Amino acid sequence: MFLRNLCLSAFIIFSVFITSESKAQTAPLLPSIAVGTEQAINFLTWNCQYDGIKSIAVQRSGDSIYNYLTIGYVKKTKQGIQSYIDGHPLPGKNFYRLYIAFNSDLTWYSNRVRVNVDSNTLLMQSMVLPPNDSLQKYISNDDTDNPLKEIISKMSFTTSYEADPNAFSYIKSQYIYTNPLTGHVNMELPDVRSQRYNVKFYDQKEREILDVPRVTASPAIIDKRNFQKKGIYKFVLRRNTTMLETGYITIY
Repeated sequence: MFLRNLCLSAFIIFSVFITSESKAQTAPLLPSIAVGTEQAINFLTWNCQYDGIKSIAVQRSGDSIYNYLTIGYVKKTKQGIQSYIDGHPLPGKNFYRLYIAFNSDLTWYSNRVRVNVDSNTLLMQSMVLPPNDSLQKYISNDDTDNPLKEIISKMSFTTSYEADPNAFSYIKSQYIYTNPLTGHVNMELPDVRSQRYNVKFYDQKEREILDVPRVTASPAIIDKRNFQKKGIYKFVLRRNTTMLETGYITIY
């Protein structure tokens, strides 16, 4: 009977069960995010200080840097405490980040956060959970009789994951960047008719992958298939004979 009620009743966000003081401690200010896990259910939370947000995509990976896939979207994007429920995590390591798009077309990523889910816990999971997109509608439910109350109260939360020294993040270039909608590489360069621009791309072993001898149009698009596989690539942009910028793009 308990399991039946557990499956059918609304899923309540953990912040309902904790005091205002502990809520503030649990939900860090963006770009940091926090995650807790119990019985193979992961809860992400953060405090959003921004207005004018178009969408917040929750992305998950099993390897920290590469292969992030969008697993769902935050339903409510107004300022304040925001959360997301992942009821179908990966066995082992789960790395999460947010991809935030503003109405102004500015986009950026949050910090990453990591949580481990024991594979045996997944196998022993007795609850039949709906898909993640259906779970999100229960976040704001305030039914204090929800049987998840005890489960959530046992969670301890960790904040943004600090990458190892060999991992890195990068600031989006104003000239060369990955289009979040298409995955192709966009180049927007000033005065392409009067200036000679050359762009070279390298993999993480500093091997040259692609050479654009001269950019003759702006904006210009490089099809992501030219890079052959997903990953982070370094680029070197030269104007005439002078290096204008070096940076990174992500192919996904």
